[in-house]
This record gives sequence, C-alpha cells and structure tokens, in this order.
Amino acid sequence: MPPFFDVDGTLLKLNTMSSFYWYYYRHCRTNSALPFKRLFLFGYAYLHYLRLMTKAVKKDERMSVNKTYYARLNGMNEREYNHLVDKWFSGIDQSVFFNKGVMDCLHKHLESEHIVVLVSGSHMPLIQPYAKKLSIKHVIGTRVEVVGGCYTGRILNPMPLVGIGKAAAIKEFSEKNKIDLSYSYAYSDHISDCRMLETVGNPYAVIGDKRLMTYARLKEWNIIRLYK
Repeated sequence: MPPFFDVDGTLLKLNTMSSFYWYYYRHCRTNSALPFKRLFLFGYAYLHYLRLMTKAVKKDERMSVNKTYYARLNGMNEREYNHLVDKWFSGIDQSVFFNKGVMDCLHKHLESEHIVVLVSGSHMPLIQPYAKKLSIKHVIGTRVEVVGGCYTGRILNPMPLVGIGKAAAIKEFSEKNKIDLSYSYAYSDHISDCRMLETVGNPYAVIGDKRLMTYARLKEWNIIRLYK
C-alpha cells in the first residue's frame, strides 16, 4: 500500500521552483554584475515571475508556468545547475519548511516500511535532495533534456506532471511495480491534483485550497489541515 506524496505545498511549505528561481537571481546571476546591472536583472526577474504567478492564479495554468520555467533552462550547464541546487538546498532551514501534519503521515508510512513515492511537476534535481534527506528512494519528477552537458529546456516526460499527467505517471509506476492502487494512499494540497487523488483508494486532501476542500468534502476524502 505505497503512499504517493505531492511535494510543493504538501510536504513542503515552499515551492521548490520559485524558491530556486529567486536563489539563482539573488546569489548567482547578479553577483558578478555592476550595481545598476544587478538592479536591472533582479527587476527583470521580478516582473517575469510576477507575470507567471498572476497567470497561474487567474487561470490556474500550472502547466504553462512549469513549461516556461523549463524553457528558461535552455543553455544552462547541467553541472553548474546541480552545484547551485546543492548550495540552495544547504541554505534552507529544513525545520521551517516541512508541513508537520503531512510529515507525521510520511513517517508513519516509513515506519511501516511502505514504498513511499514523491510525485512532483518540479525539476528532478530540486526534489531529489529532499528525497535523500527523508530516505525516500522513489521520485517521479520532471526530467529535462541535456545535450552536450547543457539543458535544452525540452521536457522528456511523456506528459507534463500536472493534473492528469500525475495520475498517468502514478498508474505507470504502479503497473511496473505491481502495485494495487485500490490499497494505496495519495496526498496533495491543490485542486489540480484531483485526478492524482482519485487514482488511489485512500486519498488525503491537504487543505490549503478552498476548491479542494469543497471537492474533498463532496467525495468524503480524508482531510489534513495545513500547519497542524
């Protein structure tokens, strides 16, 4: 009865991609620039990010936001990127950014020796440090093409890991590992993951989204409240 955990907003209070995006611009992209250029680059990053987040909030287009993020990786050296990820992760206060109620459930599954799987639309290198910290071996995340040691920005997953894409990835993982999803668990905090939650027999809605709360009550799902 393996549990499938969404990461951003569910296990973590932060969004891994936006957190790393700001780390990159604050500590790396602008470090070697002159003061005026640093201000310009940071202003550009802020406006670009604000435009993406406004689009996500108004239209709930997480897929579009994710694709835009990955497109911006085009030309970035993979080794340098991974080095920046290590520095970003080591600078985060891990005790602050985990959602306690969800972590309690995670530890119970680990203690019962269940196969825990992290499922996220975020970039694999941003999720893997958390998986390693929590001793979780299985991660379903977004993989981006690398050619000549640099990212191209092209997503390699058959379907983007948003909405129905997450559900399809869970079904594929379960088929390969001979897992009966009717006995499995899934945890997520957002209405876009309803298809993911519906694939398992034991869905847990992590409430931070009013629309998910309404849907979860209608479906009589288990509910975990954030910041327990």
